Amino acid sequence: MRPAFIASFLFNFLVLPAFGQLDRADEATQAKCNQYRSTPLPQEANSMQAPKQFPECNSYRLYSGIGTKVDFASARRCAWSERLATQAGLEPRYTIASVFGGSAMLTQLYANGEGVARNLPLAIRFSCEAGGAPGEIGGRIKDLEDRLKDDRAAKAKFQFCDDITSGFMMGFCTAYTSEIEDQDRIAATEEISRNWSAEQKSAFQLLLAAKEKYAEAHAGGEVDLSGTARAMFEIEEESGIRDNVLAALQSFERVGSPKATPAEATESDTQLNRAYRKALADAEVHKADYGAIQPEGIRSAERAWMKYRDAWLAFGKIRYPSVSESAWVKLLSDDRVLVLQGKCCSADPDSSENGATAPRPLP
Repeated sequence: MRPAFIASFLFNFLVLPAFGQLDRADEATQAKCNQYRSTPLPQEANSMQAPKQFPECNSYRLYSGIGTKVDFASARRCAWSERLATQAGLEPRYTIASVFGGSAMLTQLYANGEGVARNLPLAIRFSCEAGGAPGEIGGRIKDLEDRLKDDRAAKAKFQFCDDITSGFMMGFCTAYTSEIEDQDRIAATEEISRNWSAEQKSAFQLLLAAKEKYAEAHAGGEVDLSGTARAMFEIEEESGIRDNVLAALQSFERVGSPKATPAEATESDTQLNRAYRKALADAEVHKADYGAIQPEGIRSAERAWMKYRDAWLAFGKIRYPSVSESAWVKLLSDDRVLVLQGKCCSADPDSSENGATAPRPLP
């Protein structure tokens, strides 16, 4: 999922609370934060110059190695600058960089002792600064204080998302994870296609472009948006689609390609038309419900899926010339039926939870 799309997506679809809600926390949590507020800052904090705008260094990417190598020291320097920018009111609200940067990133770095000496009291101070839903703040304080008391707990890696309680943060945590997973998928896909011909790679790039458009159309138009965690659900649907494409390619390259007769392809197409009409009819009945899937969303996703299907047929003809068009039509049509029936998107070939037949090129 593209970063700019994630930011717009989260802003528009999450229920947006005031991000810092320490004043709404219980008295015990507020007392704890008051206690740790006096924890001294390290000397390097005083050497940082206040920025005039929110930094573009993205500490969360430096920390996680997204688009770069993992660099805890650079992540920490960036986080200090992000923290100062936030204190100056320069924070861009509801972006991954603002939610997981600054004090949130410093919490994680000092809690784990990554690139710096572990300092749990300082991590607790930063966790209070980072804010969040009242329950999240209290949960993080307890988590970090437990590490102060128990050496075994202290050795466990602290993750800022471990204590989330709100749909708001579920969306951001899922988006963060999605960026890491996207990078891993790209690396795996490049490894698979490394020895392909130029013609095969060109067709594959067209397939990937069609896949992205379909993934976004499906997530944006065929997912119920009535809950506070709806951003998480949409992002997970997109990620599931990407996972399934990779799983299918890995299977085709390692095990073999699909097979089907023309009659089987025709039957699958018939089932798809039936599932599509039913999905549209159901959406029409419920279109006035809050957050409900809309008929036009399904139509838009179907149009994107047809382009995606055609891209698969073109790519399959070049990369897997022995596979018949009927085999691709059946496999892709069966997969689309599962999506329309709300059984998307497990990429696990051994999973039978949704009745899918692996490999699944793209739900």
